[in-house]
This record gives sequence, structure tokens and C-alpha cells, in this order.
Amino acid sequence: MIGIIGIVFVGGQLAQRWPRTVEIAYSVDPGVIGLDVDYLQEDEAAASARFKQQDPKTTLIRHAVRLQPGEYQARMTVYRSDGRGVEHRRVLLVPSEGLTRFDLKEATTRSQ
Repeated sequence: MIGIIGIVFVGGQLAQRWPRTVEIAYSVDPGVIGLDVDYLQEDEAAASARFKQQDPKTTLIRHAVRLQPGEYQARMTVYRSDGRGVEHRRVLLVPSEGLTRFDLKEATTRSQ
């Protein structure tokens, strides 16, 4: 009986550190040609993704990433057709329920 309780306890502890798949959607303005994303934990890159837009009319980029539970800084650089890159940061909490959305349209719109 004590062995079973120990196994359940250790299993529960390991499950809290087991990587989770997180689905993420990035909303961007039309004309965006690329997006670079780094997921940082304590200033160390835990994962990265690079996207090249084939269709400049596309305004939604989706992907899934596996990360251990915790808080991450999502550092995103959005590239426009004029070559300009705009960096933006957001907090990502893992695990998260459902689709996590990052609206990057503000970061890619020129100031008037």
C-alpha cells in the first residue's frame, strides 16, 4: 500500500514537469512576410519558431510548441515587406487551456 502511494506521489510530481503542447495563433497585418518567435525562460531560449509568409494577405499564423510548465517570455519579431522588423514581447503561461492568441497587429502598424 505504501508503495502504491509513493508511486502516485512521484508520478504526480513528474506530471507537473512533463512538457505540454501549447497551441498558439498570431494575428498579423496583411503585408507581413515573416515572424520569428523565441520562447524564453529565465532569459534562456527554450524553443524557437520561424515563419515565412507565402501569401502576404494571410493574417493568421498558427503553430504548436512543446514546453515544460511555467512562465515564458514570448519574444516575437514581425517582418514587413519593406524589411522593417518590429519586436514585441508577451507572457506565455504553460499549461494553457485552448488556443493562446497574440495580437501583433499593433506592433506592425506604422504610426501616423
